[in-house]
Amino acid sequence: MIQAPPGSIVAITAHARHVAADGRARFALRLRERLAEQALILETCHRVEAYLVSDPDGQQLPSGVSPPTGGRILAGDEAVRHAIAVAVGRDSIVVGEDQVLHQLRLSVDAARAAKALDPALERLFAMALRAGRRARSWHPGPRRSLADVALSSIEREGGPVRGREVLVVGAGRMGRLAAAAAAAAGASVAVASRTPHAARASAASIGGRFEPFDPGPIVGRYAGVIVALAGPWPIARATIEALAVSRSIVVDLSVPPAVPADLADRLGPRLRTADDLVLVDVEPAMEVASEGRIMALIEHTTAEFLDWRRRGTGRSAAEALVQRADREREAELAVLWRRLPDLDPEARQAIEGMTRHLAMRLLREPLTRLGRDDEGRDARAIRDAFAL
Repeated sequence: MIQAPPGSIVAITAHARHVAADGRARFALRLRERLAEQALILETCHRVEAYLVSDPDGQQLPSGVSPPTGGRILAGDEAVRHAIAVAVGRDSIVVGEDQVLHQLRLSVDAARAAKALDPALERLFAMALRAGRRARSWHPGPRRSLADVALSSIEREGGPVRGREVLVVGAGRMGRLAAAAAAAAGASVAVASRTPHAARASAASIGGRFEPFDPGPIVGRYAGVIVALAGPWPIARATIEALAVSRSIVVDLSVPPAVPADLADRLGPRLRTADDLVLVDVEPAMEVASEGRIMALIEHTTAEFLDWRRRGTGRSAAEALVQRADREREAELAVLWRRLPDLDPEARQAIEGMTRHLAMRLLREPLTRLGRDDEGRDARAIRDAFAL
């Protein structure tokens, strides 16, 4: 079982830096099976993460959701800080890239639709997304994406693509980014997709051309092939042979990989997977000033959320305590009214007022302490003492 303090924000993470694609895929399946109704699940090319609030009663998280070897479990302040770092792009391969913010927003929407978004998570990710938008506003103009990294990998291995042909397989978000990056670099771009009209639309948007999903022998003429699919790339033997004997550099951004295993073996070092890109320093180091600004934003947003959480904890405990006192007072008054059925209305009103006043005098000190409870200790003690 995974242990965490009750009511903590918990992040269970697996990143490509430490967990291979097949391990992340199995982990993602396990999370969807066991936590779909109680956690926000984030899946990107390089990470699989689940965010949830630990059980306030049992101090234990659900069994069977431990991360694979190399993954991590973060709780409390550390989990909050990590979520915000992800949103601002500090934890991405391409620092500050836009895709993870888009994917995080989709994950928040999905968790909300599944009624799996605890109010604390709702608040955390609203703050995280706001911080992410602010961080990106500091970098005007186009920003690098994983598609740019893929193109850089092709050029590093095979030389500049200007005036040469590049094939992009996939017309989804990443495929469109890859096609645009290749066109901007001066390549002659062709686009292939399971859906021909999507490929034609993507190609038309960058002045490229359409290529069949299984190109056949002509695929060998491409200097680079970028594959960005949500499933396997089912190609015939003729396409496999043509790529295997060509000099094409293939970058497979799909997770799990879409390139057939037998072709991957034959391509050898001419193949780069999404995980390979994690292990190569392709992104220039962040300027010290920019990194300081980003880190300050992460720390400020973390502190802002933790302050909101502490105040909310004390407030909810205070409300629960007052409600408990009211229930007990009303129960005792009901017994008294049955014993004294002939009591006149003025006497009843006086007794009710006196009991209400007495209850509030007794609660004054604990309510004052809850108002000053910066760390949540008094809230926990009062909830325990009064079984709230």
